[in-house]
Amino acid sequence: MRYRYLIFFLLAFFCIRAQAAERYGVMCYHDVVEENHFTLPASTDMQGKLQRQYFPQTITVSRLVSHFNLLRDNGYTPVSWQQIEDARLGRGRLPAKPVLLTFDDGYLSFYNRVYPLLKAYNYPAVLALVTSWMETPAHGSIAYGEQQLPRSAFVTWEQVREMQASGLIEVASHTHDLHRSNIGNPLGSLFAAALPGKYAGGRYETHAEYAQRIRHDLQLSSDIIARHTGRRPRILVWPYGQMNEAGIEIARQVGLDSDFTLFDHQLNEPTERHVGRLLIDHETDLRVINAYLNERMFEPQTQRVVHVDLDYVYDPNPVQQNRNLDRLIERIYLLGVSTVYLQAFADDDGNGVAEALYFPNRHLRMKADLFSRVAWQLATRANVKVYAWMPMMAFDLGPQYDYVTDSRSGRPNREHYLRLSPYSARNRQTVREIYEDLAFHSRFSGILFHDDGFLTDFEGHIAKGARSNAQYWQEARQKTDDLIRYSEELKQAALRYSFKARHELKTARNLYAGVVMQPDAQQWFAQSLAQFTRSYDYTAIMAMPYLEHGHAISHQQAADWLQQLAARVKQQGLPMNKIIFELQTTDWRRKQPIPDSELTAWVGKLKQAGIQNLAYYPDDFLNNQPALRSIKPVFSVQ
Repeated sequence: MRYRYLIFFLLAFFCIRAQAAERYGVMCYHDVVEENHFTLPASTDMQGKLQRQYFPQTITVSRLVSHFNLLRDNGYTPVSWQQIEDARLGRGRLPAKPVLLTFDDGYLSFYNRVYPLLKAYNYPAVLALVTSWMETPAHGSIAYGEQQLPRSAFVTWEQVREMQASGLIEVASHTHDLHRSNIGNPLGSLFAAALPGKYAGGRYETHAEYAQRIRHDLQLSSDIIARHTGRRPRILVWPYGQMNEAGIEIARQVGLDSDFTLFDHQLNEPTERHVGRLLIDHETDLRVINAYLNERMFEPQTQRVVHVDLDYVYDPNPVQQNRNLDRLIERIYLLGVSTVYLQAFADDDGNGVAEALYFPNRHLRMKADLFSRVAWQLATRANVKVYAWMPMMAFDLGPQYDYVTDSRSGRPNREHYLRLSPYSARNRQTVREIYEDLAFHSRFSGILFHDDGFLTDFEGHIAKGARSNAQYWQEARQKTDDLIRYSEELKQAALRYSFKARHELKTARNLYAGVVMQPDAQQWFAQSLAQFTRSYDYTAIMAMPYLEHGHAISHQQAADWLQQLAARVKQQGLPMNKIIFELQTTDWRRKQPIPDSELTAWVGKLKQAGIQNLAYYPDDFLNNQPALRSIKPVFSVQ
């Protein structure tokens, strides 16, 4: 009998190994030029910036040949999309070390330079066409950003039919007219046209209008390709690799059953219909391609987070607001951090409750459409991941909504945030719609759930009358689970329109340090470090010694407390790469900033204790606190 189990185990093992061998890489190319045509503009004017958008993905013929030789000499087999489809449907197996070659935009160089090479090497490829460009008259011009390119720079339908007939080329849709940007807010921020929230004529597009716009574009592109080639495309290649779940759903409905994106450093399973690709540009050398195909791409793990109040950026004077924004962007860029937690709600009175929001939405006053602009500027100019810092429950929506009440008084406890009850279906629906609107109008990489996500031992679903300690614990565990499930609802709401969808959106949640330091604290807050690390990508422990204590403590006591906190966390044996220690830069009781020397000493002690993921709040970028010269050397990841 035991040999039978051994045989079963070995068969299962080798099946898994065989399946793993079928994972395939996808390489994304654009224009290919001869050596004497390859120049990068040195101009820094607007025209130069536009040219740089065009040229970075351009490579030379010799560089492409070196890539093809790398594949051939190292046992890789370029495969067709049909082979991948057959593997998905169980009609065949992919060869060892499979690779899919893709070429975007339909440049004439694909026909003149790439196609002859593909025939010489017998390599299949996918060609993605923007059909509005293809339909441009022969002597017309094509808008590429703000630059005009001649129609003659792109392939013709006759050339496409010739290449398709060879059996080597699969034609994909690169959309009809989404390879461009739309204005996304009154401040003029430009976002990929495939994303929602278009702002025109003094109004925002609605959810229904967005769906109609995307459906019309994808259907038209598919129809045009079918009319000219006799085959409907099976693949949608998202311009700039930017998409969301709503767009993917529409693509499937119009018959585009697979979609390609960019910036994905993982190999793909044949069963997946959402396909990541390695973007090839003029700086991509053979080592990078080798690392990608062997899944050895370097992915930074250390989190260094700056927690920013958008209230500090906002100013009713637009000139001053722009100055504030520029100062923030410059500071974050110079700090060299990985992530910014950016406030998306307005808190004018500082009570931690959202009375207004910094994005268009269906339920609360919009103070200003500011979050979308600041988040995108941080991501593109300061090169950080931006998490939308949002309440879970602390929204003041007026008396018609149900709020968390204290069982002893029947009213909200004034010592805590005013919080919507998570047990009200109406409340949950409203907050889901707020999160959905956030993602509809903004581009961000994650959500930080505010520290309002708690229920005390006198709040939520609890038994009446006297309760035993066992009942307290049972209720606390249930409420902890309830709040985690509720936060998952909010994440799912944002995912519908979230930038790059589930492949990008991460979650973090604030946790009170007392939950770690005092065993009974889960009863008081309905929070658990162990459950948070299982449920969220990151748990940001509020490692704030002066906030945590109800009385004044010395600098040494604060430092000792932080070391005790680090030791307690490490004792739990949890994945430390998912835990962030968030320090305070202000002593709110004394209304004074934490001295730079003390803050940097905390950072040093935590590093010595093995804590690498660090954050701080707040960052007073207007007053250089903490001082850049002090915090950068100990906090930067660069």
